[in-house]
Amino acid sequence: MSSSSSDPELAFLDRTLRIPWFDRKRMKRLRVTVVGAGNTGSQLLLQISGLGLREIKIIDRDIVELSNLQRQMVYSEADIGEPKATAAADFLKSRLGYLSTRVEGIAADVRFAELPESDYIFSCVDNVSARRVLLRHCLEKRIPLMDTGLEFYESQAGHVLLVDRETFPDGACLNCYMDLSREIATGGCIAAGITYSGGVVASVAAGMFVQHIHGRLKRNFFFTDLNSCTAEFMFLKRRESCRMCCKEKR
Repeated sequence: MSSSSSDPELAFLDRTLRIPWFDRKRMKRLRVTVVGAGNTGSQLLLQISGLGLREIKIIDRDIVELSNLQRQMVYSEADIGEPKATAAADFLKSRLGYLSTRVEGIAADVRFAELPESDYIFSCVDNVSARRVLLRHCLEKRIPLMDTGLEFYESQAGHVLLVDRETFPDGACLNCYMDLSREIATGGCIAAGITYSGGVVASVAAGMFVQHIHGRLKRNFFFTDLNSCTAEFMFLKRRESCRMCCKEKR
């Protein structure tokens, strides 16, 4: 393509821009925040970083440990002991030099930090209290929230749930699906990890994100269980008894 040969950014995005419906200008306006840069979050960052977004901010309170390197591919041995958020940001910057995407890592606990202005938030956290904070924030600000999670015991099952009152006014919020009043939830707080599990869920989340931004997404929920070799997209309805939903003004 002759246009890409004179523009490094177009050359970098060449294969994606060949998709007829992909709107580069729309993607380039988006400010995205990814909360959690662990098994699923780090894989998600790899998936969305090459979309030509305006801004990616990464929030994580943890530091890189040796056990992370097995399945969190944005980190290396040199990052051990460093904050995950800044290490992940440095990795993305090292491969996104041809894009105008701004990347920032914020080493903080999202439960006590001020969230940056965003057009879209991904929740890739491993605790219920952080999920509560993100859900309340996104419902109040009317920001789309995409939650990803892996099942507690084996990380062989996982979900992706989009909460967006504009696109899916009757869709479930995260509390409809996962009771956030509990201190421990079995969906999305993993105790064990395997190399591919986060990548499976992250890839689906990235795909749903792109489809959603382009007005093509028809379902708000995905669930997979690799133990039973099942996977399904579906529409998850909001629960009238949900304490989060009933507080909203319809």
